[in-house]
Amino acid sequence: MCGIAGIAGESIDPNVVKVMIAMMKHRGPDNSGFYLSDSVHLGHARLAINDLTKQANQPFISEEHNIAVSLNGEIYNFKDFKGPLEQKGYKFQSWSDSEIVLHAYIEYGLKFISDLNGMFGISIWDGNKKELYLIRDRLGIKPLYYAKAGHQLLFASELKALAQYRELDLSIDLQSFAEYVAFENVFANRTLNKNIKMVSPGEIVSFRLSDHSIKAKYFWTTHFNVYDYPFQEDIYKKYLRILEASVKRHLISDVPVGSYLSAGFDSSSVAYWSSRALNGNLKTFTGSFGVPGFYDEATDAAKIAKYFNCPNRRVEIRPEDFIENIEKIIWHLDEPKVGMGSFSQYMVAKEASKEVKVILTGHGGDEFFAGYPVFKTVYGKKNPLKLIANSSLRDIMFASYFSFLPLFRKEIGYFLPNIFPRKAFKSFLKADFYQSLIRNTNIFKELDSIKRDTNDEYQQLTLTYLKLYLPSLFVVEDKIGMAFSLESRTPLCDNEMLNLALSLPLQVKLLGYELKHIPKTAMKGKLPDSIYKLPKRGFPTPLKLWFRKELKHFIKDFIFDNIRYAEILDRGAIEKIIYEYQNRKIRTPFDEINAHKIWVILNLVIYFKFQKSRYKVGNIA
Repeated sequence: MCGIAGIAGESIDPNVVKVMIAMMKHRGPDNSGFYLSDSVHLGHARLAINDLTKQANQPFISEEHNIAVSLNGEIYNFKDFKGPLEQKGYKFQSWSDSEIVLHAYIEYGLKFISDLNGMFGISIWDGNKKELYLIRDRLGIKPLYYAKAGHQLLFASELKALAQYRELDLSIDLQSFAEYVAFENVFANRTLNKNIKMVSPGEIVSFRLSDHSIKAKYFWTTHFNVYDYPFQEDIYKKYLRILEASVKRHLISDVPVGSYLSAGFDSSSVAYWSSRALNGNLKTFTGSFGVPGFYDEATDAAKIAKYFNCPNRRVEIRPEDFIENIEKIIWHLDEPKVGMGSFSQYMVAKEASKEVKVILTGHGGDEFFAGYPVFKTVYGKKNPLKLIANSSLRDIMFASYFSFLPLFRKEIGYFLPNIFPRKAFKSFLKADFYQSLIRNTNIFKELDSIKRDTNDEYQQLTLTYLKLYLPSLFVVEDKIGMAFSLESRTPLCDNEMLNLALSLPLQVKLLGYELKHIPKTAMKGKLPDSIYKLPKRGFPTPLKLWFRKELKHFIKDFIFDNIRYAEILDRGAIEKIIYEYQNRKIRTPFDEINAHKIWVILNLVIYFKFQKSRYKVGNIA
């Protein structure tokens, strides 16, 4: 895990890449390296994980000095490439997994990229062709941004690094803004800056120096290769085999490795196989909010860790932590991203980084193996009575939300929580900006494109998560970990696991109307029986409670003390939104959405504040 940056073009300022790398020092405090030529400058901030020697410092450069590679991430199947390349005569200077990219490119061109199993943002400069290639892994686990400025192309692992280039206009992208306030997310390859894009998951972006053209092509796209599985027990064995192998691949490291541990199946399954592979020498970390009941996963996580004979660190998270860290969190995220979970993730990552340098997560299990109630909603449409008979009250509530509310609010019909309906944009935006937003945006653009790709509702749901939702979760996970030079890895998103998930029909994933049926069944006897009786929670963060009590005055004071940075927001309208939320006496299931409205407004205020300074706010970490 590292930070990469670069610039290609003519008349390059030699200080640009150095400034960008310095802005990302938190991503790679162990070394800074550069490749400089007349046509391209590449930079690398290294977090040493595999091969801690200086021979593994980047960029990696060919003997002729005309091809250079800078990589952020991990290549878990690097040994599959290294042996054959050595047989062909290639000499490796290190044991780093990243070095294989240089030699594989020289030998195979870009064809080898589709065979990589890992998480990566890669830059390759080919001085023979005078082309720069930017490549992002198939699920978008690692972020990679780029921007065109005149006849030059800039790229970096973080948006704030690009913002240091003064000639780059940071004007807002209206389409992205509209998507964010509607769905708490930005879709496709856009950011909130209209001139800064992201390399899409599974994409290769090329910049040709001769005509300054940018082209993009996919080396991987989602394919549903659904097979008929008549014998369920074979699937469970296959799932276990793939998961065990994936976890072992993700444990490759020359530094200490730990694991996040909630009371859920995914993080518990990862912790189980990790602890076995490490003979119990796995440190686990769990957040605790001091709130009993639904928000308390720490008590059960401690029991699970004890069952595995692993140490468990309980990280206490309190309202005062929010006050102290919320601006730091948004600074590290670059721009607002999905959900309130970034706050709790930040606090746990901060403590975990004091003991380990690599952390395993359970990301991907819900999306791959039907862990969300919305999957049950889609499946149950064929037989509503069976759905009701095999559902909890919470499941039925979600089924009602996604089945009936779309009749009245179109936004809910796309399987994602809707924060502000499009017609409610005017409830917190100034009139002139609101009119411009409505005229120039379509929040359904990317969502409708998925519906055009397939008529199958299950495939639409899966594509929505894989193409639009998961990549944003990954960006949050990456940047929260990197805030503390902590590498996050996602064993459940291994290539082999992804292929398995895309081969299974929904009726197999939800056999007996059980959410996440395959992981639950496969892991029986390996996880404690108590975990099967726990409600699905997903590391919930109690901000909807704190916004009314412990953080009541902070939220109001902070937003209105800083609202001058967000000139498009209507102060009076926002005062009303906050007042109604904090003083409503009747509690409803929609409190969560209403709390997210305040979260969105708070995020925007902080984001615009950083935009004004181009993220130059000192040592915020």
